[in-house]
Amino acid sequence: MAARFKIYLFLFFLFLLLQAGSNCFASGSITVSIQLNGVTIIPGGAKNVQVCTGSIFNLKSANVASSPPSGAAVYEWKNLDSLRTINSNPINTGDAGRWVATIKYYNTSTASWISASDTVFVSYYTSSGFKITTSNGVPIAGSNIFVCGSKDSTFLASPGYTDYVWYKNSTANVVSTTNSLTVTQAMLSASEGTVSFFVTAKNASGCDVSAQQNIRRDNSFAVNLGPDQVLCSGTPVTLSSPVTPPPSVIFLYKWSTGVSNVASISVNTAGTYTLYVTSNGSKCVLNSSVKISYIAPPTITITPDTSICYNTSVQLNANVTGNGTYSYAWTPATGLSNPSVSNPVATPTTVGPTVYTVKITDALGCSGGSSKSTTITLLAPYTHSYFTLDAGNDTAFCYDKASQLNAVITAASPSTYTWDWGPGPGFNTPDIQNPLFTSTDVGTKKYGVTATDVRGCKKTDSLLIMIHPALTVTTSFTDSTQCVGNTVQLYASASGGSSSVYGFNFSPPNGVVSGNQFTYLQLNEGTEVISVTAEDAKGCQSPAVNVNITGYRPYIKVAEGEDTSAFGGDPLVLVADIKNKPNIKINWYEQFTNNFLVSGPTYTSTKDETVYAFCMDTVFACTNADTVNVKHLEANMYVIYIPNVFSPEASNEENQKLKVYGTLIQEDGFSFRIYNQWGQLVYQTNSFSEANTKGWSGEIKNNSSKQSSNVYTYTVDGKFFDGSTFSRAGTATMLR
Repeated sequence: MAARFKIYLFLFFLFLLLQAGSNCFASGSITVSIQLNGVTIIPGGAKNVQVCTGSIFNLKSANVASSPPSGAAVYEWKNLDSLRTINSNPINTGDAGRWVATIKYYNTSTASWISASDTVFVSYYTSSGFKITTSNGVPIAGSNIFVCGSKDSTFLASPGYTDYVWYKNSTANVVSTTNSLTVTQAMLSASEGTVSFFVTAKNASGCDVSAQQNIRRDNSFAVNLGPDQVLCSGTPVTLSSPVTPPPSVIFLYKWSTGVSNVASISVNTAGTYTLYVTSNGSKCVLNSSVKISYIAPPTITITPDTSICYNTSVQLNANVTGNGTYSYAWTPATGLSNPSVSNPVATPTTVGPTVYTVKITDALGCSGGSSKSTTITLLAPYTHSYFTLDAGNDTAFCYDKASQLNAVITAASPSTYTWDWGPGPGFNTPDIQNPLFTSTDVGTKKYGVTATDVRGCKKTDSLLIMIHPALTVTTSFTDSTQCVGNTVQLYASASGGSSSVYGFNFSPPNGVVSGNQFTYLQLNEGTEVISVTAEDAKGCQSPAVNVNITGYRPYIKVAEGEDTSAFGGDPLVLVADIKNKPNIKINWYEQFTNNFLVSGPTYTSTKDETVYAFCMDTVFACTNADTVNVKHLEANMYVIYIPNVFSPEASNEENQKLKVYGTLIQEDGFSFRIYNQWGQLVYQTNSFSEANTKGWSGEIKNNSSKQSSNVYTYTVDGKFFDGSTFSRAGTATMLR
């Protein structure tokens, strides 16, 4: 019995123990979260992360499940690459690799653990994407590169980084702080041999990256085609570099013309030529360019072939089109005043043709193809005397006025002639004997004429022509406005011309002219244009000067007609219409006595009378007036009349409708109503204008139904313009 009791007691305590264990652990889930330096990596899209080389980083795991298990979690970190295990959380480490985070909970009811794990791969940033390239971004193959000749070369570090620093040989020698490095002759000479250049920078995570390149300068050869050249047209030139490297150094010659493997070429056309030379060792390519220009032969015009009379001369002319300085050589030199000038005088002595040739040479000595020839034919002696030419006496002409010239020929034998007047401009037709000449060149100038007969013999004569100063006229009067009826005087004066004595013309001649004075009497309303010109003692005339004189009087109108009337004994208010023009003063006067009545735009008349409104423009002092006869009529002005019979079929249109007639009736408050024999309203209007002009035509308003012949009752109510009211009733018979 006692043993059985002990067994029951043991089982009871075991039950309590199991019950207590079930209360210490409840089921739940585990979702592992991993943070690197405070940034959540898991859960996330990528489990691979990078850190700076040699840096200490922080790893932290956590259970982010919405219903985690109860109880304390146990954390474990294990590096699968270094096989290092750390039983804490978070951890600080410098080991890269695959880190596994495990979170465990102990289940006391089952005496077992539940756990979950996840892995993050931590690697170090490398400099593999950070490179040194050429200036156009081409990667450099190999660890060594050459800088060719004495040229500067630019290298670039990969873009997208910050804090660039370039070094030469060591970090103590900083040569650039941008992503580019320009290697100059001063930075790297050929005697230094191979030099190490390296660059450091920081990536987007702040990690250091670097790249290195060995650079050497190759000065083993040079290329120089020399300065640009300017040559005579068609001259060939040989192009080559003055210093030829040994064949062991040079790998390839190449010219911009396409020619290869030759150190020199010959050219004879203009252009820019470039030689490219490639080093056999460093593969450096150096080049040099030279511009070859050719001077085009000048364009020459020369005196045309001509004939001259015996014992006369002719001037030769060689005109060159082009820039530069030229020398001239005429052949044959015999008979020339100077064979080394552009325009020698030729005096041939042998009857017949002589060919003169000129050769042009520029400052460079170029003369190829630059020559021209002309033939001068000396006529045989003439048996008769040559003609004489007279251009006329020296003369004077008016400024800018066409005047005629007339040359006179005196000859023993008749002939026909060609003419040439000059210098121009000014001659309307310079190739006739008597041209018109016009000039504004004030002063005296020499002009000549050349006459050539049928044999080609020429005679030249000249005359002096003086051009008088321009004759001008001015007036004492400018464009202005004057009162109608005024007398206007205009004075004119002149200057220039051939003398100080002038006559004056006024047009139109609507006034009295006395010397330089023009008097315009009784100026009319409107604008008059007066034109004034002056004429000097030689008959030279000035250009016209126009003066605009406007006759003005202010507008005023009291009534449309000459008379007006007032009715019913009321006063009549007269209004002077001045068309709202400013600066107008108005006074009213009695017509026959000129007694002053009142000032202002209105006048109130209370009797029969004749008055006029007198106005004055206070700016121009011009006046005007308007007269009106006023008649006051005694009459009853308060009239209302409605006919007692009408017929829609009447021949007189006025009798076809029933209308309301009256005076001084207001629209406001008006009422006109018509009823038939049964008291039905057949027409109504609240408009006096409608009742007076349209009236009732025997139909129900707004209805096509016609009323029959009968007696109709009407009422009319309203008020006159003075405010007094009226109310009338009556009957009217309609006949059909």
